[in-house]
Amino acid sequence: MIFRPRQEVLEDEWLIVRNSGEIPEIAFHSTYYYLTEDPDGPQLQLDREEIQYLQEAATARYQEIILRDLCFENRELTIYRGVQRAIFNWRRSVAFCERQDIACHDLRSTTKEAFLLLLKKARRTNSTAPISPGAINTFPSLAFVFNCSSHDLTLFAQELGITKEQLPADLSLFCN
Repeated sequence: MIFRPRQEVLEDEWLIVRNSGEIPEIAFHSTYYYLTEDPDGPQLQLDREEIQYLQEAATARYQEIILRDLCFENRELTIYRGVQRAIFNWRRSVAFCERQDIACHDLRSTTKEAFLLLLKKARRTNSTAPISPGAINTFPSLAFVFNCSSHDLTLFAQELGITKEQLPADLSLFCN
């Protein structure tokens, strides 16, 4: 086995978690196992700061994928999954934070801001959309962006601490 400095090993594993796919929690646990228990791994005893370092990588990745699907401009990209996926990943991230006993206040605040901005941009786009018969819309529809029920959208807003007064009155029109 080739010996590598502890910090280098941790940084490599941090990068794996930070750049993981759609479920960062799995990458976190895989990394934790590799670092601490895997017979082929370094079998380290991680201290609290090192564990937090890896947890932060997972929460940063969750935030990245949530924000990706709350960014109105991303609706034209193939990586875009819509608000429904943002809701799934939001709930996964909250559950991860609860299981790891870490606060998710920053994640909640950032997600809330992004969601309110998405609503603002969607309303602006909806009010300027061509309404003439036969008009061609080159952008994905709001139903593609808000690919969830209005009930799910309202629950998501509540989970983020958004009041009914902060939501557009015509919110249900955005959804499928």
